[in-house]
Amino acid sequence: MKIEVQMQVAENIKYLRNVFGYTQTQVADGLHLCRSTYALYETGKKVPGADTIIDLADFYHVRVDTILQSENDRFVNDIIFSDRCKEQLLSLVDIFYQLSPHGQGCLLERARVLLEEELSGEIPNFHPITVA
Repeated sequence: MKIEVQMQVAENIKYLRNVFGYTQTQVADGLHLCRSTYALYETGKKVPGADTIIDLADFYHVRVDTILQSENDRFVNDIIFSDRCKEQLLSLVDIFYQLSPHGQGCLLERARVLLEEELSGEIPNFHPITVA
């Protein structure tokens, strides 16, 4: 694992722990690890193995790719969606990131139009979206 990725994973798991309000001991106990081993993961001095990353994802109820996420904005969005939204919203996020930048723009524009129609009390009409 590259050092940049290793450090990002360390930051991500520390952020998750803080957001959820756990101590290192609580997370380590939940993963059946020594606290000192877990602390090394958070500092980036040790790389968690695949099994540990899967266990972390299960512990925090996030996807494995959230733990490995290198883009801070996307990481935070993934946490928000996984913590507060249903599986359908996670699917929508996954689909969004699979789209081209043009497709993402089209989807966002269509969502804005739908929101404006709903806020104004209009009944939204079906307009097929063309994605390039």
